[in-house]
Amino acid sequence: MSRLQKILLFSSAVAYALTLYAFLRLDMWLLLICFIIHSVTLIIFSFLCYQASQTPDEDLIELEDRLVSVKEEWKNEVDGLSQQLEEKELALYQKDGELTAAKADVNRLQEELDKAHLEVEEAKSSPTEEIDTSILPGFLPDRAESATVSVIEIAKSVARELKDDAIKAGVNITVSEVEEQLLVKADPNMLRILFRNIVDNAIKYMNRHGSLIITVSSIDDDIFIVCKDTGEGLATEETNHIFELNYQGSNRISGNGLGLYQAKAIVTYYGGTIYAKSTPGKGMGIYIQLPTT
Repeated sequence: MSRLQKILLFSSAVAYALTLYAFLRLDMWLLLICFIIHSVTLIIFSFLCYQASQTPDEDLIELEDRLVSVKEEWKNEVDGLSQQLEEKELALYQKDGELTAAKADVNRLQEELDKAHLEVEEAKSSPTEEIDTSILPGFLPDRAESATVSVIEIAKSVARELKDDAIKAGVNITVSEVEEQLLVKADPNMLRILFRNIVDNAIKYMNRHGSLIITVSSIDDDIFIVCKDTGEGLATEETNHIFELNYQGSNRISGNGLGLYQAKAIVTYYGGTIYAKSTPGKGMGIYIQLPTT
């Protein structure tokens, strides 16, 4: 209630009291004047009350504005949290898909390794052809003087060296290791030649964009290396001859057929085995077993 309303209400009450007093005194003039004053103040008071009822109170307006602001802030907060929840659910779904794919790759790789291990064991037990070690570099040290080296580091080093050639050919090289460090007693230069010949051969003869994955793992006391590409591949009849000296397959591009023969000579020199598997249209796989000592 405003100050003016309080004054009018008080004046109306006083006028009403004087009206009663005049009535009791039978003073008609005083009665008339007091009645008029009472009526006028009461009418004005009523009019002000009506106006006040039509005009919102400032405190009420401020409270309503604050309520609207709080509702808007709450809505924005809820929308923000909902969006964050959706993003986290999407990220979790993607991670779950990636994990499922990774598990499938691991299982597939393990199956290939197990199968390749059996084939390596069969190859080790079968007679091996004589390899002309004269194709090996003259600086090759005696096996007793070989150093203990990391096969994984050499594979990654060769991948870096041939990265530019691979990019030009549209080939992505990946070195995947099952263990952090796998060591073998050998001349690092010879292992570098081994990897370089195989990787270079894959880049040249894939004949289309794709990938070359080099997987290094250990099986018992042996190091096992799988070099698998997604190129055009070869028929089985040709695959059986790719390690022969000066062999040129139907997909010949360049070279003298010495690279894979030299790779086999290096592997054989260190007491290991090497073989290849290929299916036309599904790439080539080179499988190598090397003893750790």
